[in-house]
Amino acid sequence: MPNHIRLLMLGLFACPLLAQSPSANFALRGTLVTPGGIVENGTVVIQQNKITAVGTKVKLPPNTTVIDTNGVIAPGFIDLHNHLTYNMFPRWHPIEEFGNRYDWQQKPIYQTLLKSPHEGMMADGLECEMERYAEVKAISEGETSAVGSLANACSTGLAHNLDTEDEWHVAYNVFPLEMSETDLTPIRQKLANHQLHAFLIHLSEGGHEDASAAREFAMLKGRGLLVPGVSLIHGVALQPANYVEMAAHNVNLIWSPRSNLELYGSTADVAAAKAAHVKIALAPDWSPTGSDGLLAELNYAAAWNDTQTPHLFTDRELVAMATSTAADMIGASDRLGALEPGHDADILVIKAEGNAKHDAYWTLTHATATQVMLVMVGGEPLYGDPDVLEKTGPSRPSEKIEVCGSSKTLLFTGLHGQVDAADETWAHTASTLQAALRHYGRDLAPLAECGQ
Repeated sequence: MPNHIRLLMLGLFACPLLAQSPSANFALRGTLVTPGGIVENGTVVIQQNKITAVGTKVKLPPNTTVIDTNGVIAPGFIDLHNHLTYNMFPRWHPIEEFGNRYDWQQKPIYQTLLKSPHEGMMADGLECEMERYAEVKAISEGETSAVGSLANACSTGLAHNLDTEDEWHVAYNVFPLEMSETDLTPIRQKLANHQLHAFLIHLSEGGHEDASAAREFAMLKGRGLLVPGVSLIHGVALQPANYVEMAAHNVNLIWSPRSNLELYGSTADVAAAKAAHVKIALAPDWSPTGSDGLLAELNYAAAWNDTQTPHLFTDRELVAMATSTAADMIGASDRLGALEPGHDADILVIKAEGNAKHDAYWTLTHATATQVMLVMVGGEPLYGDPDVLEKTGPSRPSEKIEVCGSSKTLLFTGLHGQVDAADETWAHTASTLQAALRHYGRDLAPLAECGQ
């Protein structure tokens, strides 16, 4: 077994550390990433699971737990494109570039490495273990909201499951052109009357010049889906004129550069999308060919951006793709994606490392999973460095894990009263999946690919 996986499997053990109750008051101090820009030596105040104050001069409520992070404090990342239960698999390294997604989905190598074991483990009743593993992986990458989970089957109280929790009014579909008219009609109606805030759909996924993938845009229009609230995932084969049409109808793009380049050798024409004023969010797709999560995908997008002359995006724009822009695309900008009073206390704290000349945006686009100091969802500290979690006070049992040799603390059991059985600890989840994967000759993927 590879050493980084062995560290993950053997480094799990119960820890007496406890975490604060969700009604606690917190104040986090550090470098803030706010809608108005970077605020040095700032404070975020959290009461009753909400952000109540942000700035350099804030009044602290009585009995507030103050944590000086000396890190970068940002809104939690919002992942609008994932296939979570596949994220237990290690990376798939295709030996060829494919024309479009229909090509690789019928290849024997995909059937052997991914589809068959995934279906087998689902049939064996392991879907909740697969879901929980993926949510922890997402949180370890700074994500506090995600799509691509199972339909209400295994909510663990970790990240917000945007497409399965009714409060968000988000729908997600991998094959929208295969939907029946019976299924599509209420989608269109709900988008029109704002009962549905967002419809996130895969489209035109293939090489930049793949004719069949490009044709899907015309098929989308023919089905009446070029309407506000729709966001197109991948869009690698879209042409500049398509983006002009998308902008005219307030249709957005969800960009997954790593998976695009690994599978097709090209990615969406985000230069044309930006020129047409199409909103762009960034998302990792899935671990097998994309990134482990949004922190790693930000790294990849920044590296890709460095190859463009001139650079297409600033670090600030890339961070917005994972936070405020993503929130806006799902109609949740009043709750998610920003450090603002009244917003949900979904917060990421990153250890600042590197040259002092780099700002907080650069830190977020170049940080690794080892630098994640704290992830808080809805005011609940769920994950981070042991010394930081210790400062959040007593309430729930936790477990320790290792990520690339860095010790982290995870609050996994007893969340919202949904995961409280002894056999549903994080350690049991990981060991159960590892044992099941061995049947298919595979090992459980690490939470993060160290040094990759």
